[in-house]
Amino acid sequence: MGRELITRGKLPGYRYSPGVLVGNTAYLAGHFGVDSGGRLVAADVAAQGRQALTNLGSTLEAAGMTLADVVSMRVWLTTYDNMPAFDEAYGEFFPADPPARTAFMVERLPLGAAVELDAIAVRESAEVKARLA
Repeated sequence: MGRELITRGKLPGYRYSPGVLVGNTAYLAGHFGVDSGGRLVAADVAAQGRQALTNLGSTLEAAGMTLADVVSMRVWLTTYDNMPAFDEAYGEFFPADPPARTAFMVERLPLGAAVELDAIAVRESAEVKARLA
């Protein structure tokens, strides 16, 4: 099974792939709350989180997927104090049945960001969900 690079959403000046598609599974690199020029959209974690999730969605769209296909997400925050504000923004994108999630607190993130997200998405996740119901 080969791999296909997903390049939509690549930040200028960095050597990485925003995502890699292997079969029906997409592995997404860290995404930030940045605009198309790579600039943070705001200082607050909620706005950055919303934009990071929007950016993740755009990368998934390039692979023929949506945020509904996300089965696992990792959240990197610079302080636990930001978790409630991020969680509120996160709930706007995943109001019910959110993916599995792990949160990490780190001293610093690239670009001076307050939050970074990476994820794994599987095309069959809706089918699997129906079987588990």
